[in-house]
Amino acid sequence: MLPILLALLPVVAAKTLTVDFSTFASSGLTVAEFLDQNQLYRSAYNVTPAEDPYGHQFRTENVDIQNGYLTLKVSGGTQPGGLVPSAEVGTYDSNILYGTFKTTAISSPVPGVCHGFFTYKDDCQEADIEILTSFYNTGNTYVQPGLELTNQNTACDHTHNTNTAVPYPADPTTGEHEYTLEWSASAVKYYFDGQLVGTLNTNVPSQPSSFLWNSWSGGNVKWTAGPPTQDAILRIKKIDLTYQTA
Repeated sequence: MLPILLALLPVVAAKTLTVDFSTFASSGLTVAEFLDQNQLYRSAYNVTPAEDPYGHQFRTENVDIQNGYLTLKVSGGTQPGGLVPSAEVGTYDSNILYGTFKTTAISSPVPGVCHGFFTYKDDCQEADIEILTSFYNTGNTYVQPGLELTNQNTACDHTHNTNTAVPYPADPTTGEHEYTLEWSASAVKYYFDGQLVGTLNTNVPSQPSSFLWNSWSGGNVKWTAGPPTQDAILRIKKIDLTYQTA
């Protein structure tokens, strides 16, 4: 009887979201319309962490599509006391629970920003790929150089995040590279151009989430450094998501 009952259960099909931003020019749409058609939104809100010298402000105008790339700009030249103009795009779907998330991008050579590709429910349910443009090859007392891979602490104790920094297999600023986050119930695996570079199996997120892409700076030498003295632009050529929902 059990095999018969199992056969009657519905099969949950994986959802997909694939966007090639080189198709924008022929779409006849505005940036907002193109993103909306592809189930993506632009963020507009302020973040003012107490531990950062600068807050940052996600602005819709800092998100654009140029020359076949989605561009997320952190504006240069923010004065002390100001909010660093930043950019963020996310999925309308906030019910994502496990999947494979690929981003093909060129990172900025301008120091002082963080580019992020990550699952997000809240600050205690988050798995990140982060590129720190001040710390490609050299670190400081607080930051190890390399590609930052993190599962935020699920008990909200951020001194006990699961984190590792791995050397870049290739220069992320000189050409397109594919960054992949593979999220399952037991682990988050991270890939660079299809090569497995890290597996984190503690603090694995377990709650339905969105997927976000952003670029920002807080001026903190313990993470982003900066803020940048000139515009720093993350260029995303393509995203390819395959996921389940809760």
